[in-house]
Amino acid sequence: MSGTEEGREIVKMLNDKGQGVVTTVATEYGHKIYEKIGLGHLCIQGRLDIRELSEFIREKNIVTLIDATHPYATQVSLNAIKASEESNIKYIRFQRSASVTEDGDLGKTSLEKQRFVHVVKDMDEAVGWCRKSDKKRILLTTGFSAAEKFVKLKDEKEIYIRILPMSTHIEACVDMGIKPSNILALQGPFSLELNKAIYNQYKIDVVVTKDSGKTGGVPEKMQSAREAGIDIVIIKREEIDYPVECSSIDEVFCLLGMG
Repeated sequence: MSGTEEGREIVKMLNDKGQGVVTTVATEYGHKIYEKIGLGHLCIQGRLDIRELSEFIREKNIVTLIDATHPYATQVSLNAIKASEESNIKYIRFQRSASVTEDGDLGKTSLEKQRFVHVVKDMDEAVGWCRKSDKKRILLTTGFSAAEKFVKLKDEKEIYIRILPMSTHIEACVDMGIKPSNILALQGPFSLELNKAIYNQYKIDVVVTKDSGKTGGVPEKMQSAREAGIDIVIIKREEIDYPVECSSIDEVFCLLGMG
């Protein structure tokens, strides 16, 4: 199950090794990426609940489920764990390392020294922080799912959102009340220089992001925010007790007996 860069890499490596592999993605955009890299025939698009995923496992004779979904797709992971248990198959979670947590790369002491960093527990707390703050121009880099939560601030703050270039998401943001001129429909990765240019161009006061790790571009967001002299609100990950968890692709292949 993959909607991430690492997931695609795992699928490619399994296919190159001649393993029987099939992958699922939630969106048409994700499916098109697989088509672009020549693996569209291995990819099935659609959001599966526990029952549908269990049926899929049975129909495809799946023996191992590798969960390489986004760190914030918690319900998807919970469904995968449950379906794997019910189907009595092996479950492996690939979880990219976080950039900022109390035990993360920066460490608690370093975070305390970096006053521009504000770590919150969830999206609602991020909205609350922005509402109470005197910051007026907010850039959301948390994806389309955050729009509905933050749009309630549109009469108090100037909301900008950076999302994938998907027409359905752009239209939905406009329908919610986000100005078309405030929608940045772009595909990452985003360099330090590009982030800073965006902050300067739109006179951003605060950036909101999920802690999606190095692959998610969080270090670049943090450094660019620091250099631009603006605040960054980082939403922590929800903790899940994964049955088996790996933090590297090499670990995944070791568990598969291919290390």
